[in-house]
Amino acid sequence: MHRDTSSRNAPRGLWVVAQKEFADHLTNPAFLVLSFLLILVCIVPFQQGLDNYDSALALYADPAKLAEFGPEGSVGGGLAAEIYSPLHDVVSTAGAILAIAMGFDLVSRERQTGSLKLLLARPVFRDEIITGKVLGGVAALTAVTAAGLALSVAVLLFRGIVPGADDLVSVLLFGLATVALLAFYFCLALTISAVAGESGKAFLYALVAFFILSTLVPVVGSEVRNDIAGSYSDLLDHADHSDRQSARETYEERMTLIDSVVTVFSPQMNYKTVVQYCLNPRITEYQPFRGHLELLPAGTEAHPLDALARCWQNVLVLVLAPIALFGLAFLAFLRMDIR
Repeated sequence: MHRDTSSRNAPRGLWVVAQKEFADHLTNPAFLVLSFLLILVCIVPFQQGLDNYDSALALYADPAKLAEFGPEGSVGGGLAAEIYSPLHDVVSTAGAILAIAMGFDLVSRERQTGSLKLLLARPVFRDEIITGKVLGGVAALTAVTAAGLALSVAVLLFRGIVPGADDLVSVLLFGLATVALLAFYFCLALTISAVAGESGKAFLYALVAFFILSTLVPVVGSEVRNDIAGSYSDLLDHADHSDRQSARETYEERMTLIDSVVTVFSPQMNYKTVVQYCLNPRITEYQPFRGHLELLPAGTEAHPLDALARCWQNVLVLVLAPIALFGLAFLAFLRMDIR
């Protein structure tokens, strides 16, 4: 009888913790201020995107100028690509800081104040507490992302720009990719909070981890890529004229492979890759470190989900990374000594 009651009450305890965490985040002044600042810093790149879209429309309206840029399909990437592409750099940095600020003291603060002991004295299990904290935090991050995107669409409609169905799907996929990135840094901070003994140390460790993942890994990865792949000019100098095409193809394949491996270990670069495919369905290949991309021919039908399927490895990493960190936080919290 006791076992049945516990299993029946478990989901209830989980949702109670999740709802409490969600409400705490939405009523936390620090969270509200950081969320407002996140939306505020997105105004400049969003305005840049609007200017790019207006410039693309003006270019399409002038056949003489359009001819100077080559084929029509090589100009612009559509509404979603032109307007929302400038946002990913700001979102990946400011959003990650917001997520870290939300999660770095969720466990360590309660452990220091003794409130965690009081919580565990109630009819709620440890796995419900840590899972509820993650669900509540991710739900709050989702709410902020949804609010920002809804506001951006409202601005478009106010300016007389009506997104099409594919554009809305692209914006939705952009939002989901953003939530996945923010969930990664939130779970990273939560894991550090469960391991570190003090909130101050947890915040410092989380910032160091953010710096390593967002800055150091791309820089080191780029240098390692250049060292492994070598110089393209040196490769051509040592190749016969008849073998240069083959040497070039081999070099490009090697660079693409190294870029893919380095991107896996850089959340920001992986997020940027997924976002590019989400917003511009005509992309067939994108290399974030070199800024190289290839597009479908002009007039070819393209849909956001089709483009997303071309970068399924990056999507898989973007989704599985926060889940893996949640697993680490889960294990650390279950093994934590609360005495």
